[in-house]
Amino acid sequence: MLSFFANFASNDSISDDDGLYCTPDSAWNFTETCAYVSSTDACGGGGWLEWASLVYCEEDPVAKWFIVAGGCLFLVLLFLMLTSSADDFFSPNIATIVAHLNISESVAGVTFLAFGNGAPDIFGAIASVLGAPQPKADLALGSLLGGAIFVTLVVHAAVVITTPFKCAFWSTTRDLVFLIVTTTGILCFFVFFHQIQLWQPLSFLGIYVVYLTVVFITDYVKRKRSANTVRDIASAITPVITINNGDGEKKDFTNIIGASIPAFNFDENEEQEANDFIVVHHHVYRRETLTSRRNTIRSIAESKGWFAQLLSFFAIDYGDEEDEKKTPSTFDKIKAFIFWPIIALFKLTIPLAEAPWSKPLAIIHAVLVPQCILFNTQFIIFVPIEGGPGLYAYAPIISILLILFISCATTVSAEPRFYKLTYSLLGFVSSVAWIYCISTGVVGIVNMLGVVSGINQTVLGLTVIAWANSVSDLVADIAVAKQGFPRMAVAATIGGPLFNILIGFGLPFTIAKLMGDPVPIALDGINLVMIVFLFISVITTLITVVVFKGRLSRVYGIALVVIYAVFLVFIILAETGILVWI
Repeated sequence: MLSFFANFASNDSISDDDGLYCTPDSAWNFTETCAYVSSTDACGGGGWLEWASLVYCEEDPVAKWFIVAGGCLFLVLLFLMLTSSADDFFSPNIATIVAHLNISESVAGVTFLAFGNGAPDIFGAIASVLGAPQPKADLALGSLLGGAIFVTLVVHAAVVITTPFKCAFWSTTRDLVFLIVTTTGILCFFVFFHQIQLWQPLSFLGIYVVYLTVVFITDYVKRKRSANTVRDIASAITPVITINNGDGEKKDFTNIIGASIPAFNFDENEEQEANDFIVVHHHVYRRETLTSRRNTIRSIAESKGWFAQLLSFFAIDYGDEEDEKKTPSTFDKIKAFIFWPIIALFKLTIPLAEAPWSKPLAIIHAVLVPQCILFNTQFIIFVPIEGGPGLYAYAPIISILLILFISCATTVSAEPRFYKLTYSLLGFVSSVAWIYCISTGVVGIVNMLGVVSGINQTVLGLTVIAWANSVSDLVADIAVAKQGFPRMAVAATIGGPLFNILIGFGLPFTIAKLMGDPVPIALDGINLVMIVFLFISVITTLITVVVFKGRLSRVYGIALVVIYAVFLVFIILAETGILVWI
């Protein structure tokens, strides 16, 4: 450990002969090390700040440590921003799109809403592969697989320990089987290939399409069977009533009476599909509740003038707007104060369809959102015409056109006709840009920490990134279970990792290969440990579901936590070289 600190202070780093990673030579002087780190793609982490260059091009050892410490603090801020952008802006806008377009719950559950829940993981993988000059497959796969292991073991266990219950047998088994197939595919890629081939991520996208098809077919068959059951019962219990209207024509009232029978649940063990609900801000809402929820928020704001409404929109929010009688706790107040600058920044740059219509706010968004999207996607300095200015010079033109349209086509008091759908779509794009920008910043700092400490990128992915991205899942799923929806929570702990791996592996690596970037992979000890324990996690849950017919107990949850502890022990042994794989 002392030798490590000495090497760091003298611009040294742990060397690796692979050549694919940022590995300054301990024999180099300060100038050579700085030049290497500044010019080597593997040292670039993505984002606007090149943290590795900031550290290794700083000659003062004390200043170096301040940069590293500042990077760690900034990393915490980025994770807070990532959580807020996903939970408070991305997911609500997704939910609004789902409700406004009247999208089927089954379609929304496995597409839009799954994307909303997995946004930090997906964009973290995209930033690892595409945001840096050198695609970092280790960091991306480490965060995806590490996050999947954490969610399927720890988060899943927390839900079961909080609320033991009987899970939905068919949908749980279906997701577990697809997760086993996905994990098998990753293992085969590592065993038989040294680089990712284009067909591999494409096959994962294909598996996701097959998964969607199975979900849609299952949902269709289940709804049709339920409808037939209702009709059969209605015909059995409803008498046929005929009335002679006087002209010889008889009116049959059987269908009218039968149609009034509600489609209630005839089987107490019938599966409660998780995608019949929407989770926003860690609360469960049915689709029809979203409209009344937005109307409640809107009615509160409409009672004020436009200026007071604008100020109230940026005021500190201590909790749910609907629960005005609840007194915020000290923790809620501290949390609200900490998050307020972040929330205020996002409210200025991310349109939110849940918010009431405000013409002044729309003008503010017209000015800030175009530039913000360009900045977050790092296109703001892109030069579309040779010799001309960057896109930053063209964005004001879009802003001026939007301001003229808002000024002429809208009023202060009346909400525009397509306000909710337009704002939800713009909010979706803007929040995606923010999440991508934050993710590239996270990757840059984590890459710097890996270069400085010599810790494997995969280990950093399965710990720092995976844990940070999964904390919100842990809080949300426990909250959902406590609200009486444990099946939804468990479905999220299995379906979420499945979606994240399929899309998180399929999308960024497909783009990387189409761009011609080489993406090397290697079955080292850490990758093998991750794959093996993901298998153990999924198979343990599958056996439990089958043997105990879907009943999940607290003993089972405790066993999952023990498995995760053993997993961490194996990771530590593999990283320290105590456990050597042949």
